[in-house]
Amino acid sequence: MPLSAAPSPDTAHWTPPRRPECSCPEHEDDLADLVLPSTEPGEPPMTLPDLVAANALGVLLAEPRDRWLEVHDESDSGPARLGPFHWGLWLGDEARSCYDDDSERSLDQALLDRPGIERVEWMEREEFLVGAPTLCASGLIAAMARALADPRVRAAGPPTA
Repeated sequence: MPLSAAPSPDTAHWTPPRRPECSCPEHEDDLADLVLPSTEPGEPPMTLPDLVAANALGVLLAEPRDRWLEVHDESDSGPARLGPFHWGLWLGDEARSCYDDDSERSLDQALLDRPGIERVEWMEREEFLVGAPTLCASGLIAAMARALADPRVRAAGPPTA
């Protein structure tokens, strides 16, 4: 392999990109003024810095055991492998008020719509595994902020007559 070639993103030797080598269209600091509406009546909207400061939005490198998931189905074909996943992303309680489970678009779908996101697996109520080999951690936070800002992740209000 030539010295200038990047390592394959699906190997165990993946190294997260850093600015400016990442492909992120925007980063966390670019969205300091982004207002995220709340689905809770009477709750004020939050900004991305509010969520990060409250530890309600964060990202870590995916653990080696989480880089690939095996999904077992009912057939005799054996497990299917999903991945690779590069990042673990979590949302805390404060971020929970920015989306609704009964919305037109699920939060994982909205995140998958963001540039650089190749795959998303919603693991737990507020935990995701994300395949995004060319995004840095700050860019992934920005991608989730944009997903939370998507009005389709909040349920539409009651129909008007």
